[in-house]
Amino acid sequence: MKQPLRAPERRHQKRCAVIGNPVAMMSPGPAVPGKVTCISPESVEIVYDQVNDTSLSETERLDILAADFVRPIYLEALPVKIISDRAASGSSNPMARKRVLAFDRLSGDQRNRLQSFIYSFAY
Repeated sequence: MKQPLRAPERRHQKRCAVIGNPVAMMSPGPAVPGKVTCISPESVEIVYDQVNDTSLSETERLDILAADFVRPIYLEALPVKIISDRAASGSSNPMARKRVLAFDRLSGDQRNRLQSFIYSFAY
């Protein structure tokens, strides 16, 4: 039996599912925050509701906020570039979209804070 051809994996590191309800504000982008669903040191996946034509805007900066019982984590002004933006499959909301962003030129402090976020909220 022939095995179907699969596209080669392009990610260097696997994206991990995020626990809790961390939110992301894309700038420029939708005014309503999106939910961070998966993250890695290289990229992040966000599900958001499309308002007008906000899916067409180019996101250059990302803020991530996660509330923890011990300490809140706020990742501010992370430089990003869009990898993909498409309709969120499996969502009951027809306006839901999934946007994948790659981190671009993070400073050492931003990289350390991102790694701390991943250790605390992803598995």
